[in-house]
Amino acid sequence: MVKKGKYRLFSYLLENHLIYYKSLKLNNKLIAFALIEYSNFKSVEPILDALLRNRVIKYYSIQIEINEKREKILLLNFEDYQKENIIKAFNIVRQNLAEIEKPVKFLKEKILEKKFLTIFFQDINSSTSISKTTEVITISGENKLKSFDFFSIDLNSIKKRNSFIVNFINLVKNLGRRGFLIFNFQIENYDIKISAYFVDVYENIKNSLNYEDKINSFFHCNLIKRQYIKIHSIYSYFWRLGISNTYFFLSDFYELFFPQKDIYSQELFDTNNQIEKNLLSNKIEYLRLSTNLLLIENSYLFIILENFNSQYIHRILRDHYPKYFIYILILDELGYKKLLKMNSIKLIESIKVIHPEEIQKFNFQEFKRIIPLKDP
Repeated sequence: MVKKGKYRLFSYLLENHLIYYKSLKLNNKLIAFALIEYSNFKSVEPILDALLRNRVIKYYSIQIEINEKREKILLLNFEDYQKENIIKAFNIVRQNLAEIEKPVKFLKEKILEKKFLTIFFQDINSSTSISKTTEVITISGENKLKSFDFFSIDLNSIKKRNSFIVNFINLVKNLGRRGFLIFNFQIENYDIKISAYFVDVYENIKNSLNYEDKINSFFHCNLIKRQYIKIHSIYSYFWRLGISNTYFFLSDFYELFFPQKDIYSQELFDTNNQIEKNLLSNKIEYLRLSTNLLLIENSYLFIILENFNSQYIHRILRDHYPKYFIYILILDELGYKKLLKMNSIKLIESIKVIHPEEIQKFNFQEFKRIIPLKDP
């Protein structure tokens, strides 16, 4: 049995949509994990980032298995001393993600366990052991042996970021290898930081390749670097954490995760970040419903658009007015002027239109006002 500090790596409790680890120390702190399958990271990313900033989740990670199926898995981490608080946080996550256009699937019980263990073995039992031979981590059990080489990824060296993930996966497959590409997302102050690494998995030590030379040569830079993981640090991989102390800020690498046509403007990204920072610093409760929509203090809807979109605005009004007081910010000056000419906007008192330059000095304490909610 492998231990990391105060937790046993292969000793966990499986219950519904969560896998729990219990501390071996007297404080009995719990760590829990949920796994979800998703189809579009663009839909879930702003919601997960908001949940990070609100400390609902401790971190989340993208897990891309390099095989034929190319399944897209997200791991969510929860930490608390009370199990009921973890369940409450999980329900908040599930409620938020239920609102997106392309829903996600929360894995449950045996399927959850299988996917959680897939980066090691499908089945963990008393015969499973971890060892280190020379510079390679090996895991054995019931006549099976797998070896693992770990490589950190220097995101700063990537030149064509919007095609990097696809190119990297194709290169590894062309080399006849399998493994996992993992991106870990955490919070630092109000900013989201990320780390990236690749794990080469093979069943025969003789099959080990000089990955650094082959991959770095292909990308014409020092993209990856071998990391020599100690046995007591293997939990970082098992729990999809980073394997080094090198982190990058998501705001600098947003295009890495989206095709060029799906990239939001840097202005929208920065504006969303600044609004959320101000909400948090003013201790104002909010939920991010999408990249363009915030629910604040359960009384206000805040719409943030790059350009004028009358169809989207009318849909929000149809679905949510008069239940919520509505704020609208359009970053484009021409779009702002078009919005002011909309008859439906002129006739509704409980809508406030914000000039794009006003957001810098906007008084977020306005959201502390008590607004009587109306029945829709």
